[in-house]
Amino acid sequence: MIKLSQRAWNNVIIVSMLMLIMLFNFSSDFLNGSSDEASSMLTLVPANMTITTITFEQQKVERIGQGWRATSGMYSNQRLASLVEQWMNAEINLFEQSPNWQLPTSTVKLWFAGQALPIEYQFMQLADKTLVKINQKTYLLISPNYQLLTLSE
Repeated sequence: MIKLSQRAWNNVIIVSMLMLIMLFNFSSDFLNGSSDEASSMLTLVPANMTITTITFEQQKVERIGQGWRATSGMYSNQRLASLVEQWMNAEINLFEQSPNWQLPTSTVKLWFAGQALPIEYQFMQLADKTLVKINQKTYLLISPNYQLLTLSE
């Protein structure tokens, strides 16, 4: 064994810890398995945004405290919380083709905390695809399916 003083051993430990920290920082891409496909995936709701109100054509869902309520009162807090969770986790991809947006299937408006105006989402069914128009850009809804983003039973 190498004979080192207490101060020298402390320096060895500090340097080895710094090297481990650098190893973890630089290997994050390797450990997370980053790929181009993951970077092209977007979420329906912008990251770090808090939904306060969702307005469907016939229904309105509002945040009250830590819970949710629908204007009709027909849905449980658990059902509404699940709906909001589906919106937060919904994945979309940019749709390259430009479809004819004559009449959307439905329109949903979302209000977010700290924003005065809502974001409008226009949904349109095309065969087996669901398209979403947000701020004049068209996206393809990947998951979940459109029915999980509505209050239909």
